Amino acid sequence: MCLAISTRFPTTAALLLGLALVTPASAQLAAATSSKQRVSGPITITAKNGEWQEGMMIYTGDVVMISKTLELRGARLELQQTGGKKNPYEISITGSPATLKHMGNTAQDSVVDGHANKMVYRSATQTIQLTGAAHLERDKDELNGEDIRYDVANRRVQASGGESGQVRIVIDVPEQGP
Repeated sequence: MCLAISTRFPTTAALLLGLALVTPASAQLAAATSSKQRVSGPITITAKNGEWQEGMMIYTGDVVMISKTLELRGARLELQQTGGKKNPYEISITGSPATLKHMGNTAQDSVVDGHANKMVYRSATQTIQLTGAAHLERDKDELNGEDIRYDVANRRVQASGGESGQVRIVIDVPEQGP
């Protein structure tokens, strides 16, 4: 059975989605694992073209960014990092659409897939901001809105329908056994 919820209030939508994403199984898993779901491993970027300036890298044409737990794809990627490797960085990726896949850190973590016209990943806050026809899904649960903020470390989301739209949430409710 699927439950569709549409609301004009982004706070209510975020609360409902948070409740949907915290199933008993995920709650047990969260309690069992103390580490955050942060992006890990080296980052590899491939593209048709690349340009490297002081503190800024720009890649265009079939761009793919892959780490151990996160994959981003799009037409253009800008990576900005000032002050050296140990400082936070920001990745902006655009496409028609740009896509993401977050695998999580364990085999039990559900994959989170998404797409939007633009995504901005901030390493300091471990968040991805999806804007423009934004969509996220995990298993059979879905979230659509103009603007979605995905907290990678905590696997939490907040969404807004924008000035003229609404947030749409579809929650897959498991069937009850006999």
